[in-house]
Amino acid sequence: MNRTEYLESLTEQIQNKHARQLVLEEITAHIEDQKEACLLEGKTEAEAEETAVREMGDPIETGSKLDKIHRPKKDIWMLGAMVVLTLVGIIMQSIICAGFGNEWIAGSYSSRTILFNLAGFGLMFAVYFADYRLLGKYILPVYGVYLVLAVLVRNMPHYEYGNYLLFCQTVHILFVPLFAAFCYAFRGEKGKGILKALGLLLFNILFLLFTGSYLSATMFLSVAACLITLCAAAWKGVFGGRRKRQTGVLIAFTVGVPLLLLADTLLFHGRILHLAEYQIMRIRVLLNPDAYGAGYQTLLVREQLSSASLFGGGSIGKAGELSGAWCDYVLICLASYFGLLIAIAVVAAVCAFLVRSLHIAFLQSNRLGFLLGVACSSILMLKTIIYVAMNFGIGPMIGIDMPFLTYGLHCTLLNFLFMGIILSVYRHTNLLPELKKEAPRYRLKLEKAGRS
Repeated sequence: MNRTEYLESLTEQIQNKHARQLVLEEITAHIEDQKEACLLEGKTEAEAEETAVREMGDPIETGSKLDKIHRPKKDIWMLGAMVVLTLVGIIMQSIICAGFGNEWIAGSYSSRTILFNLAGFGLMFAVYFADYRLLGKYILPVYGVYLVLAVLVRNMPHYEYGNYLLFCQTVHILFVPLFAAFCYAFRGEKGKGILKALGLLLFNILFLLFTGSYLSATMFLSVAACLITLCAAAWKGVFGGRRKRQTGVLIAFTVGVPLLLLADTLLFHGRILHLAEYQIMRIRVLLNPDAYGAGYQTLLVREQLSSASLFGGGSIGKAGELSGAWCDYVLICLASYFGLLIAIAVVAAVCAFLVRSLHIAFLQSNRLGFLLGVACSSILMLKTIIYVAMNFGIGPMIGIDMPFLTYGLHCTLLNFLFMGIILSVYRHTNLLPELKKEAPRYRLKLEKAGRS
């Protein structure tokens, strides 16, 4: 049996069409390595080829074993955890929503939350079964559509300012998986690829600011997730070159940016980064809410937390009377109503889910899957950390949500979109080969002119 016949028989056993190419490349590489070893032993080209193929074993048996490996994966634990956490969130929110001061929200809270989560699950499953490499393959046109939508969101009429803020937050956060795909597009370009990624990040920030967005906490959150993704790309060796040096420099840059922001606020009153007065005050209040008289929300949450019991008291407390409590203060209301033990257990369950999502990313040999997994896990983790800190009185009071616990269509769809990407990455583990990087269409060919 020659090499062609062997590979045909073997790949016929692989059911998944994407996995066939992956297996074909893997087995071909093994045959080439074995052939080289046989040639070093003094065998002829034909003898080395025949021996290498024969030593690969029976093609039917080998193909059947590889088929069991290269099949779509189903993470039942993740899917089950999503269902349980969603149900727990809906039930707990429905119980405590009666105490919210907004009668319109309280009257339709449960039905709307159920509809929002059903829509989120539908979006998640649509992404789950899709080939995530499409984002890497068509990243330029996708980013073009993103920029157009960003402009449209800024100029479309908004009946409430809150809706405008939600749309802007959505635009900021959606850039994170796009940035991961761009990092993959710059693979193998070493320092040049890293500079391209940083330049793209800066361009996106300036574009959003010039088209009417604002320097918000959500923008800083998305930038932080992008920088984490960039550091992960360098650590994984996506850009090529000295990955340890690249990772160290990028980590120093990632830590240095918030330190610069803090120093600018405390020492130069925001002149370097041109921060608005209210933005400076927010940072100062975060550092010392007692000193400026503006941290009443933080102080209220701390007071309510200190009086919360381990087993609950059946009241959502004063935090439930604040504006937007159904979005911003669900966790502290939950702690007051159900008790600190239940609140901590819910937070621990969500954190376990997110740690598992990050672990999925690190299982990937496909670098695009790795980057998308890290990007989506990072944004979900950052949102959760900030939300928990905010509801426990140790973090900034900003308009951020927590997966599974907070009310809203935009945030629910975004969270399920990111979870769908993570599950799609896991589903296609050991199935999807790397995208081939296209060579430049135009090359300058130099030839040495001969003497006449």
